Amino acid sequence: MGLEIEVRVEAEVYPTEDPEKVLEAVKKVFPEIDFNVKWLDGSAVVEGVGKDLKVLENLKRLIRERRIRTSARQILKSSILGDSLIFNLNKQAAYAGKISFTEPYLESPLPPIKVEVRSDDLEAVIEWLTEI
Repeated sequence: MGLEIEVRVEAEVYPTEDPEKVLEAVKKVFPEIDFNVKWLDGSAVVEGVGKDLKVLENLKRLIRERRIRTSARQILKSSILGDSLIFNLNKQAAYAGKISFTEPYLESPLPPIKVEVRSDDLEAVIEWLTEI
């Protein structure tokens, strides 16, 4: 599939969290992205950007393994804002090598992993991520 795509992943690190563990969590879901830990005023943020559909292959595999394609498709379709698809993943689930879609700060006191996908055909990206 020759889609133009940009994937931006960001995870805020709370003072009670180990930045290395947060880095490990995002890498378990997005191993194809090079991440950096940025410090600003004593707070850290793990962030990375990928420019290829390949960076979403592991997310696709995790969706398939958990057998949540239908619910993932609904969540992702409802997360389209213009030319962006913005969704959140639970950080603790990611650290365990699993995925769980979440709303910011509702299900966990820890901030989520924020994922933003930009493409001129987000519907095709969602279909690819959740195909059988």
